[in-house]
Amino acid sequence: MNNSVPGPLRRLEPEHLRDLLRHVDAEEILLRSTLRLLQAVAAMSRSADEAERREMRLRIDQSFQHAALLSQNRTRVMTALAQYLCIPVTAVSFSALLPYSSPAAVQLIIPARQRLQSLVRQVSALAQTVSWVINESQRIFLSVFESLPGTAPSSNRYNSTGQKNLNPALFRFETRS
Repeated sequence: MNNSVPGPLRRLEPEHLRDLLRHVDAEEILLRSTLRLLQAVAAMSRSADEAERREMRLRIDQSFQHAALLSQNRTRVMTALAQYLCIPVTAVSFSALLPYSSPAAVQLIIPARQRLQSLVRQVSALAQTVSWVINESQRIFLSVFESLPGTAPSSNRYNSTGQKNLNPALFRFETRS
């Protein structure tokens, strides 16, 4: 194919499509793994032993490493597509690829985009929930520890760790009634 053909006349080559779909599959696997990891964090009991916490930290670290590798691969795929299609890297998206794609390729790209969008929404919602639970638990534990006999008195505004002093009577659990 002549690489000097500008704009929408250029078609997405099968090798570009395969590379993109392989990467999308890897992203989907990571997102599903992240969902399972977040569910495990949410289900982890307060009385989890040190071995369980250590294993969870290891799983989280491995997930971060995998995400970093996928980020590098995403950049590589997007750069290759941008160079081939003569568009800026920032303009590369599923929607931007559709005019360059054959009808068969469109039938692969659209469901892949929908799957990723659905997984991203699920991960985002679960991450927000887990984050809220962890933050509220930390606030409650700090309050309990501050009220234990034998602890050093802290000022009215900040406790000994530099955190704002929390009054257990003022807790508002942000729940809907």
